[in-house]
Amino acid sequence: MGIDLTMILPLVLVLVFFYFFIIRPQNKQQKEIKEMRTNMKPGDEILTIGGFYGIVYAIGEENVTIELLPDYNKALITKAAISKIVSVGDAPEAEEEVFEELDEEPTVVDAEYEEIDDENSKTNK
Repeated sequence: MGIDLTMILPLVLVLVFFYFFIIRPQNKQQKEIKEMRTNMKPGDEILTIGGFYGIVYAIGEENVTIELLPDYNKALITKAAISKIVSVGDAPEAEEEVFEELDEEPTVVDAEYEEIDDENSKTNK
């Protein structure tokens, strides 16, 4: 009634695989993100999880006040909402919009609508 080593070996190999290829890299990534958020300082350009670029204005215990680009409106977000610190070259630059000159006036068509009489809808119920 001994334990058969050939039955336990595949289970041990699966556990070792999960540790080295899934759990360990995920813990390493979480540690790097936590370190990045603690080393943040005012003036750093960041990218939020929602895709907003901003500049760190003030840092609190759990919250960060950022100036949203390009209008410099201030917003209060949690530190967990910061995806990464970006360098000046990573942030997309605002491109000048080029408008075409139209040769003819555009045609504007009014949408058709139907007025609803409230009194008739109440009596039909």
